[in-house]
Amino acid sequence: MKKTSVFITLFSVVALTVSAQKKLYLSQHPKWVEWADTPAVHPVPPEHATQPAIVLLNDISIDYRVEGGYIVKHSTRHSVIKLLDDRGIYRYNTIPIYLNRGTKVPTFRARTISPTGKVQNFDKNRLFYGYDDNGNYVLYMNLEGIERNSEIEYLVKEINPNDNFGKVVVQQDIPVLKTRFQMSFRKNMVIETRSLNGFPKLTAELANNRMRYKVELDEIAPLLPEKNAFYGLHTMALDYRVSYYVNENEEKIKLNTYNNLGRKLYDENYKFTTKEKAAVNQFLSELGVRPGGDELRNIKKIEDGIKKNIALYPFVDFEERKEVNGLRENRSMSLYAAGYEDTRDVLDTIISKRASGYKGYIRLFAACLTQAGIKHEIGWAWNRTEYNPNPGFESWRGLNHTLIYLPAEKKFLAPTEKFLRYPVIPQVLAGSKGVFCTIPMSGELTGTVYKVRNITPLSVKENRHDIATTVSFTKEMDARVNVSHEWTGYSSAGIRTALPFVRPENMKKYVAGLLQLTGNPGDISEYSFSNEELTNYYSNRPLTLTASATLPNVVNKAGNKYLLKVGALIGPQENMYEEKPRVMPVDLLYPHSAHRTITVSIPKGYKIANPEAANMSADYLNGELEQVINFTSVATLIKDNKNGDRLVIDVTESYSQLHFPTIEFDRFRKVWNTAADFNNVALVLTKK
Repeated sequence: MKKTSVFITLFSVVALTVSAQKKLYLSQHPKWVEWADTPAVHPVPPEHATQPAIVLLNDISIDYRVEGGYIVKHSTRHSVIKLLDDRGIYRYNTIPIYLNRGTKVPTFRARTISPTGKVQNFDKNRLFYGYDDNGNYVLYMNLEGIERNSEIEYLVKEINPNDNFGKVVVQQDIPVLKTRFQMSFRKNMVIETRSLNGFPKLTAELANNRMRYKVELDEIAPLLPEKNAFYGLHTMALDYRVSYYVNENEEKIKLNTYNNLGRKLYDENYKFTTKEKAAVNQFLSELGVRPGGDELRNIKKIEDGIKKNIALYPFVDFEERKEVNGLRENRSMSLYAAGYEDTRDVLDTIISKRASGYKGYIRLFAACLTQAGIKHEIGWAWNRTEYNPNPGFESWRGLNHTLIYLPAEKKFLAPTEKFLRYPVIPQVLAGSKGVFCTIPMSGELTGTVYKVRNITPLSVKENRHDIATTVSFTKEMDARVNVSHEWTGYSSAGIRTALPFVRPENMKKYVAGLLQLTGNPGDISEYSFSNEELTNYYSNRPLTLTASATLPNVVNKAGNKYLLKVGALIGPQENMYEEKPRVMPVDLLYPHSAHRTITVSIPKGYKIANPEAANMSADYLNGELEQVINFTSVATLIKDNKNGDRLVIDVTESYSQLHFPTIEFDRFRKVWNTAADFNNVALVLTKK
């Protein structure tokens, strides 16, 4: 009884201590002050002491106003982050601020607060900028005075004249202790919201003659990344769109619909002058495109001709001095434009100058396909890893990728991807959706002028990575390997894109990274590539790498036996032996498959004692009992008195399904881990 009493007493003391510490923290919580003259230093809640960092405050406000006849978005972000260890310091040493095109930043303040309260204000000379994949600005700030248990605070105010869609993300992979969000707008506007992954449902209220959304959240738990999961789809967030505007005549105007987008795509890409049409026809003649000819052949000639002959710049400036410059600012695209600041993309100048920005590039594709009589649809697509569209919520947010749909072929072309060719598109778009303009080439505007299309990826058989490996042994029993890799479809895209940029002196190191057989490029005696030209996408001819290498680390001696790590010859396979319960569903980038053969020439006087160790199999069947993913390896011993005995291991792997709900994770993991387990297979060579 005494022991029990002591335990209860100790437990009560601990509970009171934790409760007191939490109250102490809450009492010193960051106040709703935009920028305090003397910032406080906040204690660390004991339950978060092992985190790399914690977000003490995330305060976001958005204010839509009408200025100069346009809807303008004013937004403010105020954040306070406490850094607890070196991981947090490394992560927040540089903070990126992402800005849409045309954004003004009237206020930018940042500072660090040491554990003792010493304040070091941000030096604007340490501010630099870059671009993201969509051509938008990214401001980077390097902070000074960062140490363990220090805090960083920053305040950014933005003004954007053309931002009617957005997403507010309130969850991270570290705890967020206090979140405050509010949005205000004129009462003659309607802004629709979509709550994602536990974000509270919001109802607009009238306050100070304006409509307002408002929410405050405490203790948002971290969401940790998981393998084969699209993290951005599962964080707690709010999606919003400006939907309606009531004008002075009490007319309720619906804004930013997909039908509006269809008309916008047509207006931007299909209004050509007589001079432009003449220039395009001459360009098509140069490319050997004949209207009425074989459609698929003409598509290939147009795509390859534009991408090879017209340089693509993020921003292009045609000045009177007739030079082409890649600039930060969007200037005139034509000597024939009305003024220096005109942003028109005039095709006759693009063709004569052999240079264009993204918009001009897309207009040129539209003009060439139209003049050649090829039916097509231009559309904007979502990145599948970042956005999951809802049919009832017409958001343009995330529609950052232009694709061209070809109805006759039922496949897609990526016009601004210089290093891809039809029908290969960026992997993150495969299996996604897009909004496409369905206005016919005649320009007749009737009824619905858009269609949300599923972007069907290339089939599992078209995206392959096959390996053929033969293994023999030197007198010292080192493994001598001849290997051939073949990549097709999306699997080949990254390598074909990278190859032109690898310096000759770095090529062997790059090859070693592709083979994944040795960490020492010196082990590779010879190698060669074939079919690396981009036009091989049209026939899906495989990109091929053949190489020879001596691999002393693949064979280990154990007494009078040798262990051949044969599983390592297919390259590393990532495992998913996770201790924590799975939270997010599994998503794969694209369907893919592989066929690998490993032929082991058994040294004379030796035998393989355990060939059955290479036999493995696992599969996943869907509700219709169809096999959608699988891994199988089969070892066959071939007796050959003349040329020597061989062991042939045939490995097949296939993933035709891309999405697996969390409840199906264990079934998926069984197949995935079987492939990883094959990496550990070792054959035992013993003397006969």
